[in-house]
Amino acid sequence: MKLKFFLLFLAFVFSPLHSAELEQYCTTSLAEGNFHKTDCDINSTFEGKKYCFGNKKSKSIFLENPQETLSSAVAFYKKNNVERVKISQTEANEILDDPDCDFSNKDLGYLNFKGQDLTHCVMINTSFFGADLRDANLSGANLQRAYLNLARLEKANFAGAILIEATIFQPIFGDTNFMGANLTNARMIGTLGKVNMSKALVKNGRFGLDVGNQPMGQMKFDSAGGNFKGTDFEDADLNIASFIFGDLSGANLRNTNLHRAELIQADLTGADLTGADFTWVLRDFVHDVEYPENVVALERREWGNFYGHLSSTHKLTRSLFNNFERLCVGANFFTYFYRRNKTHRIKAIVHTHISAFNDQCKLLRKMRKH
Repeated sequence: MKLKFFLLFLAFVFSPLHSAELEQYCTTSLAEGNFHKTDCDINSTFEGKKYCFGNKKSKSIFLENPQETLSSAVAFYKKNNVERVKISQTEANEILDDPDCDFSNKDLGYLNFKGQDLTHCVMINTSFFGADLRDANLSGANLQRAYLNLARLEKANFAGAILIEATIFQPIFGDTNFMGANLTNARMIGTLGKVNMSKALVKNGRFGLDVGNQPMGQMKFDSAGGNFKGTDFEDADLNIASFIFGDLSGANLRNTNLHRAELIQADLTGADLTGADFTWVLRDFVHDVEYPENVVALERREWGNFYGHLSSTHKLTRSLFNNFERLCVGANFFTYFYRRNKTHRIKAIVHTHISAFNDQCKLLRKMRKH
């Protein structure tokens, strides 16, 4: 009997219904010519296969005519989920001159498009690896899943461009314009400087540090003085991102990951910070901010600088002894659990310098020895 139930369980777990089709992209969005990744919480089964949707409306549209919607979705997915074909500069110029310019699924690595007008081109799943796009006009262009790693983007215009799921890793920025661009689920790392990303859509954007993919040292999203006014960062990963002197006024930062983000002199006037994770935020001189509940706003740097003040309370076990220094930089009211099972609570608020806080930690060390 037990074996029977076990086999039924395995059949259930590994049945086709548990592996969604089309990589969990919204089926209706694919039918409309857009890649929209979902968590597949909203889904429907058609002819024994599971399909995902970004919202209930998309599912309803699918159910009205599933066969036609699925046919369009599969056709778009297959066309733009293939290996890119490498072409020459001459071939690229010929395509560029065509009114129906389509660079989709092409490898344009290291080609020269400096000063070119690409607004009429479709560039889905196109690679611009190392390409020269200085002063190029790509405003409003379709660049879904485009690959812009190491490209030259000085003064390139991506205003209103569709960059859904694009990968933009360590290109050369300089007055690059992403105003109003759609960067949903996009991956971006690099030194952007005074980039203009105002009113852009960056929902679920992956702009945070990827610790597991740092072959040349720690690279992060770094934009000193950038314009992010009214930008929608909801659910985006911005861990260790730098917005020093940036304009984030009116930005939507709901549920964003701002772990160890740098917000020195950033303007967050009118920004929505609901549910944002501000753990270890470098925020000296941040002004006009209303913090969400349980915010921890501090940064202890390796060379000794200390910004902000400590907050939150932790009740700890003996494991504290093995990580004492780390836990000293972690709590406003710090609970210390020591050998006699008694607790000592200290108030360790530092407004100016790390030395005062270090004194509190030294006191705890002495207590630990007795």
